[in-house]
Amino acid sequence: MQQIYLQGLATGHATYEGEAPSWEKFTRVKLEGTMFVAVEEDDDSAVLGWVTAAPASSRSVFHGVVEDSIYIHQDAQGRGVAGALLDKLIEVCQDMGKWAIHSWIFPENEGSAKLHASRGFEKVGTFSHLAKMTYGEMAGQWRDTDVWEKLLPKPEIDDETALGNV
Repeated sequence: MQQIYLQGLATGHATYEGEAPSWEKFTRVKLEGTMFVAVEEDDDSAVLGWVTAAPASSRSVFHGVVEDSIYIHQDAQGRGVAGALLDKLIEVCQDMGKWAIHSWIFPENEGSAKLHASRGFEKVGTFSHLAKMTYGEMAGQWRDTDVWEKLLPKPEIDDETALGNV
């Protein structure tokens, strides 16, 4: 999984992070039950890609909103891996009672934008000059970030659930 993340880093259009996090740090910020890995059918050690979600906010009222992360090995692009992984994440998030999935995508990452649009995500805005890149070909430049959103069916929740007291 880390190799695929590093491939994304190398493009300069996948994340603001300058290096891959440790496994402990990575899993600490992700939402349990939302990590899925695709592997080659005949070689389960050959990772093709992965998807996961993290809470979009630490505020309890936003417990139903997550932010996705999806990374696909460069050799697996165009094989439907990303779509299958994102479909699984959408299904699981809906089953978990989540009501929105957000994805922050650099405008230059057209593949990710097309993938998300194909799964019903809508571009809801752009953060201009959100952060300054610290690495890659765009080091020192301020980057815009598009925000994509997929609304899921609103779950039936009571006041305690709405406050995140579940």
